[in-house]
Amino acid sequence: MMRRRQFMAATMAAGAAALAGCSKSSSGGAGNGPSLRSDGNPDLTWKGTITMGAQAYTPALPGVKLAPGTAKLQEFGKVADAFTALYPDIKIKFLGSDYTYETTTMKTQATGGQLPDVWWQQHSEVNTSFPAGVCTNLAPYMEKPNPFIKGNTRWRDVLNAQSYTQSYADADTQYCNNGDFVGTAFFYNKKIFASAGISDVPKTWDELIAVCQKLKAAGTTPCAIPAYTYGFGWLARIFLANFLGEDTCKKIDAYSKDPGISTTDVAVAYKKGLLDPRQNPAVLAWWPMAKELFSYCDPQINQLPANPPVGSPNPEAMMAAGKVGMIYDGTWAPTAVAANGGGIEIGSFPWPSLAGSNQYATSFDTANAVSGPNAAWQYFISSPRSDTSLRENGKLDAVVAWMQFFSTPERNTAICNEYGSFLPTYSGAEPTKDLKELASLAAEPIYAMNGGAEFTTEANDQISKLFQAYVLGQVSMDDVTTKYPQIMDKGLQDYLQVHPIDFSKYS
Repeated sequence: MMRRRQFMAATMAAGAAALAGCSKSSSGGAGNGPSLRSDGNPDLTWKGTITMGAQAYTPALPGVKLAPGTAKLQEFGKVADAFTALYPDIKIKFLGSDYTYETTTMKTQATGGQLPDVWWQQHSEVNTSFPAGVCTNLAPYMEKPNPFIKGNTRWRDVLNAQSYTQSYADADTQYCNNGDFVGTAFFYNKKIFASAGISDVPKTWDELIAVCQKLKAAGTTPCAIPAYTYGFGWLARIFLANFLGEDTCKKIDAYSKDPGISTTDVAVAYKKGLLDPRQNPAVLAWWPMAKELFSYCDPQINQLPANPPVGSPNPEAMMAAGKVGMIYDGTWAPTAVAANGGGIEIGSFPWPSLAGSNQYATSFDTANAVSGPNAAWQYFISSPRSDTSLRENGKLDAVVAWMQFFSTPERNTAICNEYGSFLPTYSGAEPTKDLKELASLAAEPIYAMNGGAEFTTEANDQISKLFQAYVLGQVSMDDVTTKYPQIMDKGLQDYLQVHPIDFSKYS
């Protein structure tokens, strides 16, 4: 199941895309595909079973092991049945919960030619750390029509353009079929809001604080955001990009050729002073604002450590129990609240505008900075090298056809919405009503960075602890001003020992 922990790892991995360098796998086929039958569908000659690792969208079928508490999904199974109805000699076998998608294991399988035919993984992991030759390059296929989409002239046009660019290895190499989006937003209990006299969701920072004040006055804990586990990591991405401004973010993004703001970009920006608070006060100017917000958040949640013990309170459970008015969480929140027994009506709204809230705040909308195409619909096709069964005559054509078959806007909608945690992103796909207000997040460029916490795990941990201590009132802003650059300086030094950068190349 793709939830908060994997999303957090993905956002950090995406920022660290420069660490390993892209593994440019060779294409598993020329991308021409088979000829078409008289009904317009591919003429497949291969017979056998296609193995599919569908991750969070795995259907509940006989013989497919599911982890306890996993939703009994049906849609992907229905799609597989429809494909087999067209091609009776081809069966689809879904992998169960015993297949963990652990990267080290998958790399070992690839070396032995034992990967599944179709599988899930974070695109940043595949592009940067998987061995060369693991995947089939889908780009040639995506330049041609998807025969299962009526009127389609280029398969790629159905995919979200922003997601396509963010997940490719380079302009000519696309291993990933990316079809969903994980975002973050404020999710609120509509009944509690109404009882507190709140009729409109906040659209500005001042309005957000005013909502917190109304909820508190009504006797409700206004909000829940874990200060350590993702308080700094998520809020830094929103505030920092906004306070730097769009032009500066674009400048930082352009330092390296990696898609999105990479760790190399952050290192160069820090070295130039753009991300160093000793030279740019905007870097830390948002911390007092964050502290104000956390003063309205549940104190137990605020104090949770990096790895909360089993049974610790969590935002979704608190919302389900009616103990909190709103939570800032991922798009999985409505499903998680429902799983905790909360039969409540939930609304959502994106991070409000920061314009005018601080002398460094800009009108740049950074609500999507804690989001991305890093969810459960990141599907790859193995190559004949990593999956020796693809050497069978005609099998690769059959596997590509299967991927094309499930990759239609209608099936993207049905499969994603049944799970309910992520936004379907194909052109023409529609999200659930709980996530409808967030659909625009997937269409905009994402400029996200943590200011240098990306440099090392140690730097990230130390900054997160410092942030938590600050919002809890355990250290002062003067302490932060002293300790923050010390942590970042050490993080950059450690990073450069492993990944040297010639800063003279960046004007």
